[in-house]
Amino acid sequence: MGLLEQAAVEAAKKLAENEESHTDTRGIVKASKVFPVVSIASILLALGMAFLKHRQSDAAFYVLAGVFAVLGICLLIYGHNFKIEYDRTGITVYNFFGKPKQYTLQDVQKIELKSDGYIVWTAKGKIRVEQQFFIGADAFLCYLRDYQKEKQV
Repeated sequence: MGLLEQAAVEAAKKLAENEESHTDTRGIVKASKVFPVVSIASILLALGMAFLKHRQSDAAFYVLAGVFAVLGICLLIYGHNFKIEYDRTGITVYNFFGKPKQYTLQDVQKIELKSDGYIVWTAKGKIRVEQQFFIGADAFLCYLRDYQKEKQV
Protein backbone atom coordinates (compact mmCIF):
# COMPACT_ATOMS: atom_id res chain seq x y z
CA MET A 1 0.00 0.00 0.00
CA GLY A 2 1.43 3.34 -1.04
CA LEU A 3 1.80 6.41 1.10
CA LEU A 4 -1.06 8.18 -0.69
CA GLU A 5 -3.43 5.23 -0.22
CA GLN A 6 -2.51 5.01 3.45
CA ALA A 7 -3.25 8.72 3.95
CA ALA A 8 -6.63 8.31 2.23
CA VAL A 9 -7.54 5.40 4.50
CA GLU A 10 -6.56 7.44 7.61
CA ALA A 11 -8.63 10.41 6.42
CA ALA A 12 -11.64 8.14 5.83
CA LYS A 13 -11.29 6.71 9.35
CA LYS A 14 -11.14 10.18 10.89
CA LEU A 15 -14.18 11.29 8.90
CA ALA A 16 -16.13 8.23 10.07
CA GLU A 17 -15.13 8.91 13.69
CA ASN A 18 -16.23 12.54 13.40
CA GLU A 19 -19.62 11.52 12.01
CA GLU A 20 -20.11 9.03 14.85
CA SER A 21 -19.12 11.54 17.52
CA HIS A 22 -21.21 14.33 15.97
CA THR A 23 -24.05 13.47 18.34
CA ASP A 24 -21.63 13.51 21.29
CA THR A 25 -21.05 17.25 21.22
CA ARG A 26 -19.07 18.58 24.14
CA GLY A 27 -18.68 22.26 24.76
CA ILE A 28 -17.42 24.80 27.23
CA VAL A 29 -18.64 28.29 28.00
CA LYS A 30 -15.96 30.33 29.74
CA ALA A 31 -15.22 33.94 30.59
CA SER A 32 -13.71 36.07 27.86
CA LYS A 33 -10.43 37.95 28.16
CA VAL A 34 -12.34 41.02 29.35
CA PHE A 35 -12.35 39.79 32.95
CA PRO A 36 -8.58 39.64 33.54
CA VAL A 37 -8.00 42.92 31.68
CA VAL A 38 -10.62 44.82 33.67
CA SER A 39 -9.55 43.23 36.95
CA ILE A 40 -5.87 44.05 36.45
CA ALA A 41 -6.80 47.61 35.41
CA SER A 42 -8.92 47.95 38.55
CA ILE A 43 -6.11 46.70 40.78
CA LEU A 44 -3.61 49.03 39.10
CA LEU A 45 -6.04 51.93 39.52
CA ALA A 46 -6.37 51.12 43.22
CA LEU A 47 -2.60 50.96 43.66
CA GLY A 48 -2.17 54.20 41.75
CA MET A 49 -4.79 55.92 43.87
CA ALA A 50 -3.13 54.69 47.06
CA PHE A 51 0.36 55.84 46.01
CA LEU A 52 -0.78 59.22 44.69
CA LYS A 53 -2.55 60.06 47.92
CA HIS A 54 0.24 58.63 50.10
CA ARG A 55 1.37 62.02 51.39
CA GLN A 56 -2.10 63.22 52.33
CA SER A 57 -4.13 61.00 54.58
CA ASP A 58 -7.70 61.05 53.33
CA ALA A 59 -9.55 58.00 54.62
CA ALA A 60 -12.31 58.14 51.98
CA PHE A 61 -9.71 58.03 49.21
CA TYR A 62 -8.14 54.90 50.68
CA VAL A 63 -11.56 53.28 51.07
CA LEU A 64 -12.27 53.98 47.40
CA ALA A 65 -8.90 52.50 46.44
CA GLY A 66 -9.70 49.43 48.57
CA VAL A 67 -13.07 49.02 46.82
CA PHE A 68 -11.35 49.06 43.42
CA ALA A 69 -8.80 46.51 44.62
CA VAL A 70 -11.46 44.15 45.99
CA LEU A 71 -13.52 44.52 42.81
CA GLY A 72 -10.47 43.69 40.70
CA ILE A 73 -9.63 40.62 42.75
CA CYS A 74 -13.25 39.39 42.62
CA LEU A 75 -13.37 39.83 38.83
CA LEU A 76 -10.10 37.96 38.47
CA ILE A 77 -11.35 35.03 40.57
CA TYR A 78 -14.73 34.96 38.80
CA GLY A 79 -13.16 35.05 35.33
CA HIS A 80 -10.84 32.21 36.25
CA ASN A 81 -13.31 29.90 38.03
CA PHE A 82 -16.67 30.37 36.28
CA LYS A 83 -17.39 28.05 33.36
CA ILE A 84 -20.14 25.87 31.96
CA GLU A 85 -19.40 22.43 30.51
CA TYR A 86 -22.09 20.61 28.60
CA ASP A 87 -22.52 17.39 26.65
CA ARG A 88 -25.24 14.81 26.06
CA THR A 89 -25.06 13.63 29.67
CA GLY A 90 -25.77 17.03 31.21
CA ILE A 91 -24.57 20.47 32.20
CA THR A 92 -21.96 21.32 34.83
CA VAL A 93 -21.72 24.90 36.07
CA TYR A 94 -18.65 25.99 38.04
CA ASN A 95 -19.43 29.01 40.23
CA PHE A 96 -17.30 31.86 41.63
CA PHE A 97 -15.46 29.49 43.99
CA GLY A 98 -15.02 26.76 41.34
CA LYS A 99 -17.62 24.50 42.97
CA PRO A 100 -19.46 22.41 40.35
CA LYS A 101 -23.24 22.09 40.17
CA GLN A 102 -24.72 19.34 38.00
CA TYR A 103 -27.83 19.63 35.83
CA THR A 104 -29.30 17.06 33.48
CA LEU A 105 -30.62 18.09 30.10
CA GLN A 106 -34.06 16.87 31.19
CA ASP A 107 -33.98 19.51 33.97
CA VAL A 108 -34.07 22.34 31.41
CA GLN A 109 -37.58 23.80 31.46
CA LYS A 110 -37.27 26.94 29.36
CA ILE A 111 -34.81 29.40 27.91
CA GLU A 112 -35.58 33.06 28.44
CA LEU A 113 -33.82 35.48 26.10
CA LYS A 114 -32.72 38.85 27.47
CA SER A 115 -31.15 41.83 25.75
CA ASP A 116 -27.68 41.03 27.12
CA GLY A 117 -27.87 37.23 27.18
CA TYR A 118 -30.24 34.54 28.35
CA ILE A 119 -31.41 32.61 31.39
CA VAL A 120 -31.78 28.84 31.35
CA TRP A 121 -34.50 27.84 33.81
CA THR A 122 -34.04 24.35 35.23
CA ALA A 123 -35.74 22.29 37.90
CA LYS A 124 -32.79 22.98 40.24
CA GLY A 125 -32.43 26.71 39.60
CA LYS A 126 -31.37 29.10 36.88
CA ILE A 127 -28.23 29.53 34.82
CA ARG A 128 -27.55 33.09 33.65
CA VAL A 129 -25.29 33.52 30.62
CA GLU A 130 -24.29 36.93 29.29
CA GLN A 131 -23.36 36.64 25.64
CA GLN A 132 -20.97 39.60 25.51
CA PHE A 133 -18.73 38.35 28.32
CA PHE A 134 -18.59 34.59 27.72
CA ILE A 135 -16.93 32.63 24.93
CA GLY A 136 -19.11 29.78 23.63
CA ALA A 137 -22.41 31.19 24.89
CA ASP A 138 -24.02 31.12 21.43
CA ALA A 139 -23.03 27.48 20.83
CA PHE A 140 -24.48 26.54 24.24
CA LEU A 141 -27.76 28.27 23.38
CA CYS A 142 -27.95 26.46 20.03
CA TYR A 143 -27.18 23.14 21.73
CA LEU A 144 -30.00 23.64 24.25
CA ARG A 145 -32.47 24.69 21.56
CA ASP A 146 -31.59 21.66 19.43
CA TYR A 147 -32.05 19.40 22.43
CA GLN A 148 -35.46 20.92 23.21
CA LYS A 149 -36.54 20.42 19.58
CA GLU A 150 -35.45 16.76 19.71
CA LYS A 151 -37.29 16.31 23.00
CA GLN A 152 -40.53 17.71 21.56
CA VAL A 153 -40.50 15.39 18.53
